[in-house]
Amino acid sequence: MKVKKLEQSARRNILVLLLFGLVICGLLGGLLYRNDINNRLDSVAIEQQRKIAQAEVLWGQNIGDIRNTIRILFRSPAFTYALASKTPPNSDLIKRIFTSFVESVDPLMQVRWLDENGIEKVRVDIKNGKVIVAEENVLQDKSRRYYVEQGMKAGDGKIYLSNVDLNVENGKIEVPFRPTIRATIKTGPTHGLHTGLLVLNYDVGGLLEVIRSFDSDRVNLQLIDTDGYWLKNVDPKLEWGRDLKETTHSIAAHNPDIWSQINRQKSFSRFNHSLGFASYECSNLTGNLLSEDIVRSPSLCFVATTSVSVLNKLKIDALIPSLALCATIVLFGIFILKREWNLKMELIRLYRVQERDKKQIEESASYNRNLLNQQQLLQNDLVESRKLSALGMMVAGVAHELNTPIGTAILAASRLRAEHKRLTQAVEEGLSRSALDQYLISTETGLELVENSQKKAATLIRSFKRLAIDRVSEDVISYRLDVVVGDLLATLSPRFKESQIEYDIQVDPIEMVGRPGSVSHVLQNLLVNAMQHAFKKEIGGKISVSAKLCSNEREVEICVSDNGKGIAPDVLSNLFDPFVTTNRAEGNTGLGMHFVHQWVTSSLNGSIKVESELQKGTTFIIKLPKHYKEEQEANPASS
Repeated sequence: MKVKKLEQSARRNILVLLLFGLVICGLLGGLLYRNDINNRLDSVAIEQQRKIAQAEVLWGQNIGDIRNTIRILFRSPAFTYALASKTPPNSDLIKRIFTSFVESVDPLMQVRWLDENGIEKVRVDIKNGKVIVAEENVLQDKSRRYYVEQGMKAGDGKIYLSNVDLNVENGKIEVPFRPTIRATIKTGPTHGLHTGLLVLNYDVGGLLEVIRSFDSDRVNLQLIDTDGYWLKNVDPKLEWGRDLKETTHSIAAHNPDIWSQINRQKSFSRFNHSLGFASYECSNLTGNLLSEDIVRSPSLCFVATTSVSVLNKLKIDALIPSLALCATIVLFGIFILKREWNLKMELIRLYRVQERDKKQIEESASYNRNLLNQQQLLQNDLVESRKLSALGMMVAGVAHELNTPIGTAILAASRLRAEHKRLTQAVEEGLSRSALDQYLISTETGLELVENSQKKAATLIRSFKRLAIDRVSEDVISYRLDVVVGDLLATLSPRFKESQIEYDIQVDPIEMVGRPGSVSHVLQNLLVNAMQHAFKKEIGGKISVSAKLCSNEREVEICVSDNGKGIAPDVLSNLFDPFVTTNRAEGNTGLGMHFVHQWVTSSLNGSIKVESELQKGTTFIIKLPKHYKEEQEANPASS
């Protein structure tokens, strides 16, 4: 019956394909075109971002070179000696130092030292590869230049980087243009120097030419300052509008939509605008260096643009494959219709195979469900086994602790019996005053030992009884956290002594509502895990347990920390996953931390995280609700 229906469907499909062939052709062509044009635009955007990144890296490297250059000169022993505050500035030595320096640093175009009034005292220029030491009569007053004013305001030894602008000599822009960054560092008494300003003029013309070479047929890279004036443009006539007082030579005038977007957001990719397609990145060139010794540096925007003509070409290139696809579909349409019947026959065969596979899948699913049920039962058995192991450990600990007071009581009782026998003999032979006094003293001491030992044993038994009841009961009850922790530590103290581990307990007496047995299980696993994995047996260490009420007064924070060897990063990331262990060879299953996580999150509706550093220790931080509510168990996410 199913096969007959498929044969009837084949005939109907031929008619449907005839009617909707053109629609399918259009849809496929449109999808291909959209995918193709998106891929082409993505490649353009990637190229834009790559060129921006290359330019930023290049600028950052040069800014770092400027910073290192001026810092090296400032810290040079010869410069420090020549400018020492205890003697007048040694101009001749400074000139020699500057001359040697400009000869060894290629992009430098000028090195100066200005006194505290902004007057040039020493200046060395380099022009056309020739070093020129300025005579005294050509030294200038630079006190009103913005970079001098800002550099003087910086602290001693702090570096100030000016804007990128054109070099000015005697009040006029130098021709041909020489793009310059000026680096200043203030000299002063903090470093034992005369007050003044060390200034380096750094020629960035070569750097701009390198960036100009980044331009390609598809992407042009522009460089603008914070006010939108171009430092680098495809049309060199539009550059340096700020310095040339050409207010219309700015991106705000030529591309207002890009400038408006830049003012709203400092970084953007794939920005469509009226003149094409752009990506940009605006940033400070020094980054983290501002927090060290650079108090100010220029901020620039790197704008990568693609013109409308390039975008139109990309659209045409993307349209051709879609048209070719439509033509191919039309040419092969008849062939597809002829093949339809054969395909349906193949479909029938595949249907039969599918039915067989479906049956096999159902059988496999049933087998997997059985395996899952077995795994769940095994996990439950492991949980119960771990609980019994923990109970055995508690019994051993209590037995060890009870051994001391009970042994003491037995010893004291034995001594009392001996004293009683000695008194009886003295009565028969003639009781003396001294013998009676000796008996009374011994009896008082023995009774006191018996009483104290019995009290200690009773305290340990009560502690063990509370702990055992809490472990067995899964009911939500009221309890005091410090009592639960104290009972646990009373059972674990023999293991601490045996492992030579000190412990520090700082648990506030917090009244809580919840499952104290699960809390005890969690803490026992963490403490035992620390004893087994955190320390070397012959060295020992220290474990701390603290608990306090959180600021919201609804949660309690419990911290278990040690000063052991820490957890390796590759293990730390998946510590709470099942079967994760570093000591599998010693019989560890790797389920302990998994159970801890399950108890905290599922049974206690809390959270747990771990912080660890190699050779410094590990800290587990647990947060539990102070008052456990039954509805939390039904909806843990609400807690």
